[in-house]
Amino acid sequence: MERLTVLMPVCNEEEVIEDALKSVSWASEILVVDSGSTDKTIEICKKYTDKILYRPYTYYADQVNWGINKASSRWILLLDADERVTPELEKEIKYLLQRPKSMNQYKGYQVARRHYFLGKWLRYGGRYPLYNIRLFQKSCRFEDRLVHPHIILEKKQTGWLKNDIIHLSDRSLEQYFEKFNKYTTYEALEAYKNFQHKQKIPWKEFFTNFLVFKSVIKKFWIRLPVAPILRFFYMYFLRLGFLDGYKGFMVAKLYAWADYVSRMKFKELLKKKNARYKSKI
Repeated sequence: MERLTVLMPVCNEEEVIEDALKSVSWASEILVVDSGSTDKTIEICKKYTDKILYRPYTYYADQVNWGINKASSRWILLLDADERVTPELEKEIKYLLQRPKSMNQYKGYQVARRHYFLGKWLRYGGRYPLYNIRLFQKSCRFEDRLVHPHIILEKKQTGWLKNDIIHLSDRSLEQYFEKFNKYTTYEALEAYKNFQHKQKIPWKEFFTNFLVFKSVIKKFWIRLPVAPILRFFYMYFLRLGFLDGYKGFMVAKLYAWADYVSRMKFKELLKKKNARYKSKI
């Protein structure tokens, strides 16, 4: 039977972390990477694990990749503090762990997440199923991206799980907008980094590997003037977000607004760069 390490990057998560820990208490190891919690997060974590490491926060991908190196198991499940493994997913993962030969035919497994917005599970608008590689071998690494990074594998290296992770990401508007400001800044910085370091597009994989397609699109998305309009149209109409009622409308509008704000922050960074350049002439 394979061992499993659950990796959890945390900081001041006392409101939500206990349920996340309970949902993976069956794992061989729970590895918590804390970036400076000042609330009861660590106290709660100590009830479930003694593997609690401290590392100053840089950015998500860097934090997670550092934690991967500290895991003692060959297989890792990445879980954020506002996420929970469903009982059905627990059974499915245990089934795989008991069959190493079958499990090891893949390097990573895509897992769907149920996105809850202000208490409502969003079934439409492209918010479900949100697949990401969350169960993976220790040799995998997340792409070097400031926000929303992914593990990118070839199709033949990737399996798919049938059951879900519950994601309670947007619990209040106050909490949402705190994250909104941080993430739009990261998106602008990421776009600025990509603007400075032009990268070649892997055209062959772009058309054959959805993970590569997403990665490339993300690098250019907020530089498109029409990105906010396309986002709203895609989420609300093409992906039937209107079937989620008023909250489906709210989410489509907020995600479009996030694209707009990210673009404005990106343009502000460009103006600062041009101003510095002119000052040197």
